[in-house]
Amino acid sequence: MTPYMFLLPATIAMLLVFFYPMLNGIYTSFTHYNQYSDTTRLVGLENYLKVVLDASFWNSMQRSLIWVVCSVLGQFIVGFAFALLLNERWPGNRIMRAIVLIPWVMPGVSIALGWSLIYNGQFGLMNDVLGGLGLPHADWLADPNLAMLAVIIANIWKAFPFVTVTMLAGLAAIPDDLYDAARVDGASVFGRFRYVTLPHLKNIISIVVLLMIVWTFNYFDLVYVLTQGGPARGTEIAPILVARFAFQQFDYGLAASVAIIMTLFNIIFAILYIYILRRTEA
Repeated sequence: MTPYMFLLPATIAMLLVFFYPMLNGIYTSFTHYNQYSDTTRLVGLENYLKVVLDASFWNSMQRSLIWVVCSVLGQFIVGFAFALLLNERWPGNRIMRAIVLIPWVMPGVSIALGWSLIYNGQFGLMNDVLGGLGLPHADWLADPNLAMLAVIIANIWKAFPFVTVTMLAGLAAIPDDLYDAARVDGASVFGRFRYVTLPHLKNIISIVVLLMIVWTFNYFDLVYVLTQGGPARGTEIAPILVARFAFQQFDYGLAASVAIIMTLFNIIFAILYIYILRRTEA
């Protein structure tokens, strides 16, 4: 019994930090708070019915799908490309590995503020680049047709180092003998990548993609600081919708119900993802 006592502090901390907020959120999703009388009453499934019948919820989920797919695809392509580049031996390689980590370790709010300056319509770097190419300036964060693209680009820059670091670790674990044998057999660069690199990284790639999808689906601060879900709710993804219900409409029950539905989506997706991976490996 004594060894288990050492686990007690960590168990209590987990209960307080994780399980209590989760249970409180579930309870809140079944209630309605009246800010005028400062009273709370149970409403059963009423909040969930409101959510699934609300067009803004499905619109936010559609935008979340675009946000997740484009962000994760961009993060993976850029991150994997940097990993392949940094896996080679060239002068300054170690310094570059440290520099690449900077976006990942920076706070999301700081990154959002930096990108808001880059996207500034008057003196932003993006418009300077467009002007240098002879193209018209754009209102990156004020144009509903460009705002989602703008936040996706910022999110790719923020998260691609995670892919780079994990892929580098996987690449370092591949024996050089396999590449040497492939060269002897006449395999091209693409052939070595396809038949040596990818098979050895398959498990790492599957885990990285799953984590990035879940993280991106739940990501809040970058989009909120850049656009607050605008313009015209063009970037109002699901976490931004939760914030609007909670802090603008003060409907905490509705906000909690959206958050619970998001959690269920994450759980169902993760289960299906792992199931499909195991079926393909069998």
